[in-house]
Amino acid sequence: MMVRSLVVCVCVFWLFCSSCYGCVAPDCDRKDCGTCGNACCKLELEFPQLTPVQLVAKLNSTLAQGGPDGRYTLKETAESPFGFGDLRPYHSDDVSFIGQAFHVTAKGTYIDTVNLLIGPEKVKPTRLRAFSISQIGGAYCDEGQNYKNIVALVKSLEEEWNETGNTGCEKPKDLTVQPNSISDIKELQF
Repeated sequence: MMVRSLVVCVCVFWLFCSSCYGCVAPDCDRKDCGTCGNACCKLELEFPQLTPVQLVAKLNSTLAQGGPDGRYTLKETAESPFGFGDLRPYHSDDVSFIGQAFHVTAKGTYIDTVNLLIGPEKVKPTRLRAFSISQIGGAYCDEGQNYKNIVALVKSLEEEWNETGNTGCEKPKDLTVQPNSISDIKELQF
């Protein structure tokens, strides 16, 4: 009886902690556990309808107003105090703009860093490399928060975009095939 009570207490405590600190849906389905030595997410995205200048203008405008949830803060870059640095004069073949923002989680518990790199003007469609990392050391698993930091921002732009790559926040495995036996279970790739 005492063991059962202890198990119930541990489960209730875990649920309480998860509700206090976890990512708030939607877009929390792509968690990372330590890919960068800490929880992180890197997405490679394409914007077929925008030029790099248009994309940086939309990102800068959105972030300057606090982003889609009011909890993003633009940070100064080495090139500019206004959120995004223009790298075209220095690296026009490789990149156009670089930016950074901090994001406070919905429950106000954590702050994450979001780095944004917009590809060169000569490459079509326009490419964005977005990277989010939990600032607090020891954030082994993020419950999908770093993915959410990026995708909430991108969705708020209300532009067509495609994900072309990711690191640390892979898409969930498709488990639509139900195993029929123990031998089927052994063959599934996890």
